[in-house]
Order: sequence, then C-alpha cells, then structure tokens
Amino acid sequence: GRRRQIARKMSQSVHAIPHVTHFEEVDVTELLSLKNQWKEQGESISIAAFLIKAVQLALKDYPIFNAKLDEENERILLETSCHMGIAVDTVDGLIVPVIHHVEEKCIRQIHQEMKDLTIRARENRLTAKDITGGTFTVSNVGPFGSTGATPIINYPEVAIMAFHKTKEMPTVRKSEIVIRSIMNISFSFDHRVADGLSAVKFTNRFKELVEHPLNFVLELK
Repeated sequence: GRRRQIARKMSQSVHAIPHVTHFEEVDVTELLSLKNQWKEQGESISIAAFLIKAVQLALKDYPIFNAKLDEENERILLETSCHMGIAVDTVDGLIVPVIHHVEEKCIRQIHQEMKDLTIRARENRLTAKDITGGTFTVSNVGPFGSTGATPIINYPEVAIMAFHKTKEMPTVRKSEIVIRSIMNISFSFDHRVADGLSAVKFTNRFKELVEHPLNFVLELK
C-alpha cells in the first residue's frame, strides 16, 4: 500500500513540476571539528540537525523556495513558517515525517525531534500530524554512500535538498593544497516558481552558513 502511495505521489510530482537540479560542493571540515568538540563535552549532535537549521536560515533569505504554487489561481504562496520534511527509509518504503516550526527550534531540539521521528517512522508509529504540513524536504543519503542524485520534489512543495557523501579531498586554500572534508549536495526546484540564479544564490547562502559554523550563532535568535 505504501509503495502504491509513493508511486502515485512521485508520478504526480514528475508530471506536474518541471524539475531542475543544481549541484554544489560544501566544505564541512570546520563543522565536523565543531561536532567533535560537542562530543568531547558530552553533547552528541548529528550533522544533519545542523544542516537542517542552515537550510531554514537560508530559506529565510530566499523564501521563494519555502512556498507552494497555487496553479488554479496562478499564484505563489509564500509560507510563514518552515516545516521541514525529512525523508526516512523504512522496510515499507520511503516516508517523510515533518519537523514543524524549525525557525523556533535550536539545533539540539531539531536533533532530538529528528531522532524521535525517524525511530517512530521505522516502527510505523507516526501520527497524521507527523507526516503533514511540510513546506520543504531534505534527504540525508550521504551515510549510505550516495555521491549525487536528482531528488524528486515532494509535491506540492517547490524544492528539495539532498545531502550526499562526505569525502576527504585535496583542496586549494591560500595557494596551498590541503585535505578538507567535502560534502556534495543536490538541490531540485520547480522552474515555474524560481530561476536558476535564485537556486545558486540559495545554495551559496546555505554553503556560507555551513562552512563558517562559528559565525552561525550570529544568525540564531
């Protein structure tokens, strides 16, 4: 039954939305260092929780991607809150529980709620509220070895971002070759709603937040 629902929704998305996917590389070296510092202090926080908060802050600057398209009235409806769908793989197929009001939550809260939703999704204990109301979706496939993909938008949303595998790579910094941890991301968006330049600016803002985590606190309320 779930596979049938997934197939129906994916077909609806592909046929209704002209997808465009933008790819980017993000240096997460400093973020991984910060995660290790948290761990030494007894605070276990997933990188995904930080990335979700960074997406929310980037959406605040580029709200066109936190929206829905009212096709009947030909209007773009900007959402006032950020409700983040998180793609979870279960034995019965993909399901997308939602962290509501991400803009009101700190990284620790996001981590805890994401962990709880993932467990309940895999135990088939989610409520209707847990899987409705999403305004943007993220998919963290890097831990499974993915290096890139073209994610399908979770209709009727207008964008989705996937976090792919992080690899240590030689990178030029100040004319010197150094080893850095580089994560690939892919960002699919509805080309009826936004153009490629907006997508590049959005991912650049996300990249800026992730690559400078110590400055990240300046953006938090």
